[in-house]
Amino acid sequence: MVSRARLFPVVMVMLALMLVSCSSSAGAATVVRYERDWPDNYHEELTITDDGHVTMKHGDVLERLTLTAAQVQQIRDALAAGVPAGDQGDSLVRTVVLANGTSLSPVKPVAGSSVELLELLMTTHSLNGAPVPGASALPAHALGSPHVPGSSTAP
Repeated sequence: MVSRARLFPVVMVMLALMLVSCSSSAGAATVVRYERDWPDNYHEELTITDDGHVTMKHGDVLERLTLTAAQVQQIRDALAAGVPAGDQGDSLVRTVVLANGTSLSPVKPVAGSSVELLELLMTTHSLNGAPVPGASALPAHALGSPHVPGSSTAP
């Protein structure tokens, strides 16, 4: 029979290993959060984490996607190049919250910018015209869809 004195260190090591494995997968760091606030108080939010997980909230609708490492890097590179400022008079208020907690608002989806990439991902569930795997049907907001860069729809 194994004594408790000999069994105790084994149990402690097993518990420590379980704690380490749980805490190491606890959560990935946020790369960026992108928000859209409509004039009628409808709120949309997109969050990208460094492991590629994307969570989108369109009002009460929750969607999840997964980006590749290359797509996450594309977003990081675009953010490093800068975030174009919007106009205080914009009816649709767009906000970018960076990984360090810096909040930039209003921002504008200028062609080729980080805001354009985030806007496309939230609106079309694609980057550079390529759909992100796992994307669900697009939710529609009652005021109409926002301006999608490259389209003929006005903001």
